[in-house]
Amino acid sequence: MSDKRDYYEILGVSKTASKEEIKSAYRALAKKFHPDLNKDNPKLAEEKFKEISEAYEVLIDENKKARYDQYGHAGVASDFSKEGFTWRDFSHVSDLEDIFGHDIFSDFFGRGSIFSDFFGTRRRGFDQPEEYVKSVQVEITLEQAYQGISTEVAIPHMEKCTDCGGSGAEKGTSPKTCTNCKGRGELQQEQLQGFGRIIKIGACPVCRGRGKIIEHPCLSCHGSGEVQKLDKITVKIPPGVDNGTTLRVTADKASGRLKEDIYVSLFVQPHHIFHRQGSDIYMEKTIKLTEAVLGSKVEVPTLDGNALMKIPPGTQTDTLFRLRGSGVPHLKGHGYGDQYVRVIVSIPRNLTKRQKELLEEFQTIEREKGNA
Repeated sequence: MSDKRDYYEILGVSKTASKEEIKSAYRALAKKFHPDLNKDNPKLAEEKFKEISEAYEVLIDENKKARYDQYGHAGVASDFSKEGFTWRDFSHVSDLEDIFGHDIFSDFFGRGSIFSDFFGTRRRGFDQPEEYVKSVQVEITLEQAYQGISTEVAIPHMEKCTDCGGSGAEKGTSPKTCTNCKGRGELQQEQLQGFGRIIKIGACPVCRGRGKIIEHPCLSCHGSGEVQKLDKITVKIPPGVDNGTTLRVTADKASGRLKEDIYVSLFVQPHHIFHRQGSDIYMEKTIKLTEAVLGSKVEVPTLDGNALMKIPPGTQTDTLFRLRGSGVPHLKGHGYGDQYVRVIVSIPRNLTKRQKELLEEFQTIEREKGNA
């Protein structure tokens, strides 16, 4: 993750930029780097376009932006595919519609544009790819990942707007048939090539492929005919999940509140004490010089409360101790991982006169032992 560019730098905005400023910056860069507008070097433009879209995907979303501001790229890694950001992870397709039109492939560039390769074969309009799967992210603590929890998750879905009955037009008005395409939503364009003709069929740029014009959009759905609703379901998160774990919630297990299966992607917050590696956890513990030299029992935190750890005499800094079974439960299997504690011996700085005398005496004895 360290070699990735800063998202703010990519879009050329400050960390205090408003949503409108972020959207404006993305709009300008999207027009600049659209692959089909950069015929001289479409490959480079494609990479740039994807980079700015990844940055926009994070910074325009308040939740993702907050996690990115706190944890950097690691904070949003679980939002993307295992191989990193792909166009399946891009959830702001409607913003691209606003920039380039409802069907940016066929309106301007025909069916074979480079940009169409990003999203795969498309149906009419700027829909999500057919292989798109609805997913939602849930953020939990390491303690919750250790214990397992049941949490309520809000699942967005679209429903027909009740104010306009799904027409998209304001009450008392109706959509009008597009005169440019005569209500078909498509236009044909003939081109001579060689000894024959090529007919290109593309969405009408006036009605954006709808076949109708809405002169007075509904105020509730802004002309789309649909409004977003939230279904709240309870998701059971088992003990042992990790950052990036994906749970499938089937419609039949959601008390009829889901029309389709969803995938819950988990983000486990970084911990202020523990660092996790698989089912094992690691931490550092500072001990006193006397405890290291003479041996002792010290209290160390675990995910299941405090525990006593034995420090043998003569323990050195960076010695690694293992507390068996004090790690995270194995998600697929029985038992727990281990907890590893790296000790750091603290050297006292402000000695009393008596302490200094004793250490000097100890030093003298050590020298005599060395000369013996």
